[in-house]
Amino acid sequence: MTEPAEPAPIRGVDSFDEVVLYGSRGHSQMMMAVLQTHWQGRVRLRAVVDDLDNGFVHPALGVPVISGADRLAQLPAVPVLLSMGDGAVRARIAARLAHEGAVLANIAHRTPGTVAADARFGPGCVIDLTSRICPAVVLGTGVQVLAAVIGHDVSVGDFSTLAFGAIINGHVEIGSHVTIGSGAIICNGRPGHPIRIGDGAVIGVGAVVMRDVPAGARMMGNPAMPVRDWARLQALIRQTP
Repeated sequence: MTEPAEPAPIRGVDSFDEVVLYGSRGHSQMMMAVLQTHWQGRVRLRAVVDDLDNGFVHPALGVPVISGADRLAQLPAVPVLLSMGDGAVRARIAARLAHEGAVLANIAHRTPGTVAADARFGPGCVIDLTSRICPAVVLGTGVQVLAAVIGHDVSVGDFSTLAFGAIINGHVEIGSHVTIGSGAIICNGRPGHPIRIGDGAVIGVGAVVMRDVPAGARMMGNPAMPVRDWARLQALIRQTP
């Protein structure tokens, strides 16, 4: 019986002068607009990859929109920037790209006073220019940090997403495929007793998390509670004279 093939390792590169953008919708365009302003022509965008809608010139970015197969045939050696907001989609595309031998573009601007020198990032991470990363932070593969703040002694698992304005205080462990919504706050961790957010959890916009969240949970509110409990609470509030 043939043993299943080992998955190809996901590789990243920090320095590049051209890039292919994987993803063509609003989230990707927003990210690219910020990056192009920062790059000031130093990095050339070669193409945008969209597996569902392609074969034309992108109206906003001015480059060809091609399929994944076309990327492999035409631009196999150009680093790929994963821009999709959905971590599950990033994970699936990253695995396929690794199998094809592609290298992911790492976007992490280590500006003094903004990103700590000892922070460690996995391949394919995207750290927004306005994010703040404190010491002793470890980010896994394909993590997106979008104008968020990550305090000291924090780990974030593979393909998790921290949305705009999220604040992660010190001593927090975030699992893989977690989504932290805009304005959410994770706090109350301490040395030896970090707050833990389980794999696949979703923390809603503006939620305040002060205790562990189990894997797969969907949390909302201040203090954060399961979405079903939050909905019941809102119904009770509406019924109150």
